[in-house]
Amino acid sequence: MLWWALDEIRVQVTGRDARYSQVVLELAWNPGQGADASLAAQVLAGMTKRAWLSAPIGSVVLVAPGAGAHPGVEPAVDKVQELWPAAVVTVVDEAVAALAGARLDPEPAACVVVHQDGLRTSVAVVAGREAIAGGLATGGTRGLAQAVVEHLQAEHRLDAGLEQAWAAVVHGGAFAPSPTVPTPGPVLGAMITEDRVFPAPPGEVTLSPTELRAVVAPAYQPVVGLVEQVLREAPPETARQATAGGLLLTGPHPPGAEDHLADLTGLPARRVVEPKAGHHRLQVLLDGVARLLAEKPPAPVIAEHRIDLAVKLQLLEELGLRPPRDLNADDR
Repeated sequence: MLWWALDEIRVQVTGRDARYSQVVLELAWNPGQGADASLAAQVLAGMTKRAWLSAPIGSVVLVAPGAGAHPGVEPAVDKVQELWPAAVVTVVDEAVAALAGARLDPEPAACVVVHQDGLRTSVAVVAGREAIAGGLATGGTRGLAQAVVEHLQAEHRLDAGLEQAWAAVVHGGAFAPSPTVPTPGPVLGAMITEDRVFPAPPGEVTLSPTELRAVVAPAYQPVVGLVEQVLREAPPETARQATAGGLLLTGPHPPGAEDHLADLTGLPARRVVEPKAGHHRLQVLLDGVARLLAEKPPAPVIAEHRIDLAVKLQLLEELGLRPPRDLNADDR
């Protein structure tokens, strides 16, 4: 699955031990007007019908921006209770998981987590492993790439794909030089012509860091507004601590985004580089969920199914697969 084709729901199933499995369900979507808030519940039901989940399911973790405020959480919890009544349901705020997965040492008393994925960016004040105030901005990495695609079409008459555009965002030096590519390379695509009979000729355009910055920077303006909003909504003392703790950027932000946001907000900022940046699964969230559960593991009540050996032996005798036992013989 490519990074820009993110599912609205992401699921991971792990074997916690020999007795039960754990489902981690990430509600990565921000449902707008008319969206189906029960999508996560439908995914769980569909997985069960297709036998994708092996019983018993003892633990289900729901990771969502806004946690309990996310409209998809309640239907998902109801579906879990219907499917697996004994399962322990844990709801984790996305920002809290991102902070835990960052493994800061020392972890600040409070900070502002700016988590980006393929579809949107969430901003939240986190204090004491609790999200105090938060908000969402649509776009995410796909929005950054789409802005570059539209710029190439309008200014350079080049039709490029999202993958090429995202490579330009990461390696083009918009906010800082690429850690792996020494100089920006050309963006490949097809020239836009008026000729509709023949295939468009291939073309390439090299965007300077200045030009690329002018395209990408506006996408971070809503994030700056959210940072100011969540700090206003947080209690004064928590806001003061979060201001001192600064910004924590998680997810596939382009290089130098932390310095760009620090300049705009006036807050110190650091970025956690995704070890698998560009892939559809954000490792920092999975690491954070694993750490939170290790610190406070769920304790599901799983019924023990003991096998009655006497019944099995009797069945073997009836099938002629075991000689009948002499009831008068001494058991030795």
